[in-house]
Amino acid sequence: MKLPIQTARLVLRDMTGVDWREVHAYNRDPEFYRFLPIDSPDEEATRGFVRLCLARARARPRRHYDPILCERTTGRVVGTLRLSLRERGVADFGYAIRPEAWNRGYATEAVAALLGAARRPLGLVQVWATVDPENAASCRVLEKLGFSCCGGEAGASIKAGRPPSLVYKRSLAPAEFVSERAL
Repeated sequence: MKLPIQTARLVLRDMTGVDWREVHAYNRDPEFYRFLPIDSPDEEATRGFVRLCLARARARPRRHYDPILCERTTGRVVGTLRLSLRERGVADFGYAIRPEAWNRGYATEAVAALLGAARRPLGLVQVWATVDPENAASCRVLEKLGFSCCGGEAGASIKAGRPPSLVYKRSLAPAEFVSERAL
């Protein structure tokens, strides 16, 4: 799969070393971490995250894709995605959108574009994601993209003391794939 990927409103591109500042700007917002499994990182931890993404982009064979999401018109960073190959034809993914950009359809647009670009070159036939059961907006994103919640296959809790995460799966068989145009 090749990056960058352009959508109607976004550019999905590999991170660069200077992206840590933009990522850290929204990492400081406690609302951003409400449904994530980690606490708000300090500057060094954010730099470490970006260094990890850079290293994974250089790995061969490449098994992880961590594009940063930028608005096409302004270049403003609105979030990140992650797609990780787990076994032949199977990957999991996650996304994180800065709180002031929530409820604008960015996650739906970005995930549709990423999966559309990844399906053939990576040979994907199935993808899955885990979601905090209280994150109704994220559940709607996945359902809109044709994912199904797998009853009885809950993952580990996203946060201590919370119910187990929900697992959503999607077949990427050619006849079933939802393209960005269908949204």
